[in-house]
Amino acid sequence: MVSLSVDIIFDGLTSKSTKDLIIPEECKKIGICEDVPNYPEELVADLIQKVRRANLLKFNKDELDIPQIAERIGPEEETIELCNSVERIYAPRAAQDTNKEWHLIANDKKTPQQTFRVEVCQNKDAACSSVAYFQHGYEARCVQKYMLRMMVAVNEKNELIERPFQVPSCCSCIVKVVG
Repeated sequence: MVSLSVDIIFDGLTSKSTKDLIIPEECKKIGICEDVPNYPEELVADLIQKVRRANLLKFNKDELDIPQIAERIGPEEETIELCNSVERIYAPRAAQDTNKEWHLIANDKKTPQQTFRVEVCQNKDAACSSVAYFQHGYEARCVQKYMLRMMVAVNEKNELIERPFQVPSCCSCIVKVVG
């Protein structure tokens, strides 16, 4: 874990205000959020600027033009996704850790420092495509899978720290015995 101590207070707020972050319902469903209404812009901008000047942290930047698994394996034949999902780049401003606690992520809205490729289920817990048939006694549904990714966050002392956070990685069709 890397931390940089700074003596910046944003309008009397400390990062204890992360408990007071306004997390929209849509974000709560996936555990990562780009639009946080009460995000402390100036505090985070100052922290990022100090860290960049000191060259203390390297920020993660994913891109979407990475070849998909099917493309890396070989030419894509006619395939059918069992679960509908959306893939995109997120520049998070808040994210959940492995304990499901929300944290303020250091990111600038205009020029994001940290970006992550995510795949989110369009209909979490929906039935898998009817193309996939399972014998009696089995049930299939789409579930959101996550992976841990390192992010730079702001702790309660207004320090930047690097730690793992959960990022939606794929939407997977799982099967379970029901009878």
